Amino acid sequence: MTREPNSRSRRDFLTTAAGASGVAAIAASLGHSVPAAAQRVDVDAMGPTPEQIAAFRALPQDRPVVMVNLLKFKPGGEAEYQKYGAGIGPILAKRGARMLFSGRTLTCLIGRGDWDMVALVEYPSPASLLEMAASEEYQAIHHHREAGLAGQVNYAVSAGGSG
Repeated sequence: MTREPNSRSRRDFLTTAAGASGVAAIAASLGHSVPAAAQRVDVDAMGPTPEQIAAFRALPQDRPVVMVNLLKFKPGGEAEYQKYGAGIGPILAKRGARMLFSGRTLTCLIGRGDWDMVALVEYPSPASLLEMAASEEYQAIHHHREAGLAGQVNYAVSAGGSG
């Protein structure tokens, strides 16, 4: 029996969906070439697809956006990700962004989530996140993120729930 994509668990879908490295996808959206190897990950997603970048760029730019980060660490990757966490704070502050919350998951109450950590980061606008991700200072630390994470899901949300 073949299951429809909607009937699969979110995690099953993510592990089979093609994704692009976060920085590679952002670079591609800015017109830079991206190696084919950076277009596929085997476990979860590490960055947005071109369609996701387009949808994110289309969000209203005149209000803040909160990014909900659901994070899954590689075995032993949490220490490496902590290096990324230590470096990202000043970069966020420089762009008017701020960490609202960060914490380890305890249990999944509804659904079949399998995430290790949740982080909420508020940006002044969607464009500020894209500018940050393309900055030299971000690119200097993002290797810690990639070394620590097996994958993540990242939702853009706004106050009041409307786009």
